[in-house]
Amino acid sequence: MAVRSELCPNCFQLLSGQSHCPHCNYDCFERENQLALPMNALLNGRYVAGRILGAGGFGITYKAYDLVTNQLCAVKEYVPLGYANRHKDGMTLTPTSSEKEEVFRHGKKKFLDEANILVDLHYISSVVEVIDCFGENGTAYFVMEYLDGATLNQLRGSLGGKLPFNYAYDVIRSVAYCLREVHTKANIFHRDISPENIMIKQDGQVKVIDFGTAKYIHGQKSQNLSIVLKPGFAPPEQYSSSGKQGGFTDVYALASTFYFILTGKKVPAAPDRIGVGAEVEPIDHLLGAGYKGLSKVLDHALRIKISERTQTMGEFIREIEHFKKQWDNEIGTDSPSTVIEIRKKNEEELSRGKSNSFRGSTKNTTEQQIRSGKNGVSINKKRKRSRVHPYLDGIAGPVQGYRYPLPVNTMITLGRSRASSITIPLSVIGRKHVELFYDTYNGLFFIVDNHSVNGTYINGVKCEPDAIIPVKPGSILSLAQNSCVFQLGVVNEK
Repeated sequence: MAVRSELCPNCFQLLSGQSHCPHCNYDCFERENQLALPMNALLNGRYVAGRILGAGGFGITYKAYDLVTNQLCAVKEYVPLGYANRHKDGMTLTPTSSEKEEVFRHGKKKFLDEANILVDLHYISSVVEVIDCFGENGTAYFVMEYLDGATLNQLRGSLGGKLPFNYAYDVIRSVAYCLREVHTKANIFHRDISPENIMIKQDGQVKVIDFGTAKYIHGQKSQNLSIVLKPGFAPPEQYSSSGKQGGFTDVYALASTFYFILTGKKVPAAPDRIGVGAEVEPIDHLLGAGYKGLSKVLDHALRIKISERTQTMGEFIREIEHFKKQWDNEIGTDSPSTVIEIRKKNEEELSRGKSNSFRGSTKNTTEQQIRSGKNGVSINKKRKRSRVHPYLDGIAGPVQGYRYPLPVNTMITLGRSRASSITIPLSVIGRKHVELFYDTYNGLFFIVDNHSVNGTYINGVKCEPDAIIPVKPGSILSLAQNSCVFQLGVVNEK
């Protein structure tokens, strides 16, 4: 069901037929995500779904308006990529097949577990608050407070790609204290810490979001859909369906986040660190000798072996606070500690004619950037629309020389069975060897090995069975060693 389509999906004011909103200037009225609800969909008789705030492997989060309280909120919908289709009515979700139904139902239970986790964590101010939870349209939803701000990654991008040390430290320290409470008092770890899951509100408050993959530290059980990872932030144990995880998993991810927002460079993906020996460049090599102590702290938190890694968030807090004291004594506190200070410093330096790596942020205050545009970031130019066409290029074996166009946001199967989406008539290939889908929102392929006898390999690294592996376009997918080899690709049609 939908309310009047004249409502703007960003500010929820009447449009009266305009091509863009006269109140907030928003002009993106088309869904780019084919699995998303239609604009102005009405949920539970009171929540109007607006623009997409974020999307991942299991859910889509919408900016929404509560018709009962007349307040903004955020609604998260359970939408497991590759396991669900949107019915032609535009509202109802159904499993992609009878084989996927059990996994779909299990994932929905985990989704509702996330809502319960957030309710249990209501006493931690840095955790997003849940307002409501309900089932509808064959799936499940929960309603959260609307965070009027930007993700840490959006903020980093709006300020030139890197954040000054004092500000970055304050954010990471706030998240670390939040996670310490989550670990020790609630006995839960997050499992998906990254710059996308840390929000900065207009008033500067830090919020940790997206507990969709959170798990109790004790009583772990390996399940399908239990693995979600972001290359460059996920530690090695998350690439295995049976890998032991705990508070140290969040330590690795938070240290990777710290590294990224200071340098603008991601830590090499864990399989690359293990398989081809990719190394983390010490942060003092990138930022200067004054960061040598921080290099030691991050090296400890980013160890491949769990037994050698920083074990608890409390330990990580002590180490970064110890470095901060050294920094203040040796370097001083000239580095800005708030976004507003960064802007003022930029303006002062520009007025004196100095060069500035954060020059892009001086055109608008951060508050203005947060208030305007999609996903909280100022967008002055009209967005360019593009159509995405993912494909597989066969480069070795019986598929060599063939290009296989792929559907978007739809799970396909590669195997020797005639029921597979792409049939490969080789005895060394499993009947349903591997599953694959292309996620248009994240711009990544996701690959799952179906316990094949002879293995699935990404860029030469063997995939753990049942692990959901995110893969960038251009990567090499090999089945049964090199019996059948593809290159993953995408064409963006403007």
